[in-house]
Amino acid sequence: MHQGDSPSPIPASAHADGWNRPEHPDGPNDPQRPDRTEPTADGPGGAGFEHLHGGAGGPRGPEGPGGPGEPASSEPPRRRSRRGLLIGVIAAVVVLTLVGGGVSWFVLTRPQPEDALSAYSTAWEERDYESLAAVTTGGDAAAVMTAVDEGLGLESVSVDVGAPTVDGGSGSAPYQVTVGLANASEWGWEGELPLQREDGQWRVVFAPDVAHPELGEGQVLARTTVWGERGHVLAADGTQLDDATGSLQMLVGTLGEATEEDVERLGPAYRVGDTIGVSGLQQAYEEALAGEAATSILRVDAAAAEDPDSLEATEENTLATLDGSDGQDVTTSIDLAVQEAAATAILTADEPAGMVAVRPSTGEILATVNVPGGFNRAFEGQYPPGSSFKIISYSALLDSGMTTDAVMQCPEAYDPGGWEFVNAGGAGYGEQTMTEAFATSCNTALVAEIIERSSPDALRASSEQFGMNAPLDIGVPALEPSFPTPEGAVMLGAQSIGQGQIVSSPLHMATVPAAIADGSWRHPVLVTDPVREGLPEPTPIPHAEAIRPMMRAVVTDGSASDAGFQGEVYGKTGTAEYGTAEGEDEELPSHA
Repeated sequence: MHQGDSPSPIPASAHADGWNRPEHPDGPNDPQRPDRTEPTADGPGGAGFEHLHGGAGGPRGPEGPGGPGEPASSEPPRRRSRRGLLIGVIAAVVVLTLVGGGVSWFVLTRPQPEDALSAYSTAWEERDYESLAAVTTGGDAAAVMTAVDEGLGLESVSVDVGAPTVDGGSGSAPYQVTVGLANASEWGWEGELPLQREDGQWRVVFAPDVAHPELGEGQVLARTTVWGERGHVLAADGTQLDDATGSLQMLVGTLGEATEEDVERLGPAYRVGDTIGVSGLQQAYEEALAGEAATSILRVDAAAAEDPDSLEATEENTLATLDGSDGQDVTTSIDLAVQEAAATAILTADEPAGMVAVRPSTGEILATVNVPGGFNRAFEGQYPPGSSFKIISYSALLDSGMTTDAVMQCPEAYDPGGWEFVNAGGAGYGEQTMTEAFATSCNTALVAEIIERSSPDALRASSEQFGMNAPLDIGVPALEPSFPTPEGAVMLGAQSIGQGQIVSSPLHMATVPAAIADGSWRHPVLVTDPVREGLPEPTPIPHAEAIRPMMRAVVTDGSASDAGFQGEVYGKTGTAEYGTAEGEDEELPSHA
């Protein structure tokens, strides 16, 4: 089969005598063809060509194929087939196609230099030096690159590799690298990645000068630093708190000299004896407060790098000098006037106490006080919240469809099956509205309604609207409030009044009434600058508006009516028992 303008590999008309006769548009027997010859017994139209040149009487004329005297056959003579020739040609084409395809496949799939370069640069950016070494030959790439990483204190690596130049089984490619250094600015350099093909695979031929052009055998990169002025911890009005005492000192933290363990944790920018934060915000915000150190990049022997404190920058060993910057101030939300008022309020407390004041509209912590000092119980103390938790429980009842004027029964005692709940002082108030039961902090009414109308999952969900079962990320240690799903009616009732297995802190419980005041629960904030990233969005409290008058009734007509508050005050009293009673009539200790 042939198509196109090139000469056909198969003659148009092949004859047994070896002649090639071109086809004519009108057929081989066209009388108009000038080169037409009459078939004869001895000529080209003779024996063996009957199937191509037929006369009026048949293949051999009127007497039939056998010549004179032979009977004419009723079957036409069998034509010589061209199928075998055509199949052979097609088979040849198929073989050539397969051979060509195999060559193409080999060329397209054989390892390329770009494969090794891509694997090398990707591993370098990921700081995975074992994988980087896997595509190299020559020196110990993993050991050298790890030493460079640790000596410089790398935090990030960005590599840009250029197009390779290849000559036979070797080649090279240029690269540019930019590295981020801990407590310093970025630095970068250019270099060359030599290439070599081994056993069909392309590899980077590694040596120390591949990591950095200035490195020789047995050398690594290291750094020396000079710190600028450290930043300060500030109150909201800009007052320095670095030298604060008492409860504020527990927040701000203290400074000290870096130990070997500190240097290992903080990285090569630090030396033993450097000033660092060792607690509180001074430690949590060390990077911001310390700033960026002025840094000299050195080429040193690997043995010398083992003792960083002995390194000194000289004109000969300094490869680069990076400018530093002074530390940044850290501004807190502490309002010193509110702080003083809070301290005055509990300073003479006979029992250990913790107080936290929160701005409802922002969640900012305005004050925090601990009496006595030595332990930040305001943030880290673990306490059952007691009746102050009823804000959350009544929110769950409102979620169930109750209204604040719904009638509740407040008997002296209520037993849901296995445990008798009573009210403070053995009181019983009989029939009350929801607002009245909340104001008098009636335990029995709330427990009965929660067991009847709510569920363990519903009460847990309500507690999580107010920040429970989630960490409080404020920059210093703080307790994560916990509300385990209660099992059974008794535990459900106990946790509805802030007992059972609930654990909270003064910090967390300060956010609960703040959520009612604002309408949304807000994660507490201690540091306002720099802004802490990734804090949860405010959680709307659907029934905050309904609960506010109930909290006002606590102060005007309820359990806090004798507190002597001035102005329009809203609140919820709460007392929680703790410990284990040794006798049936023994009263448990409690905290409020």
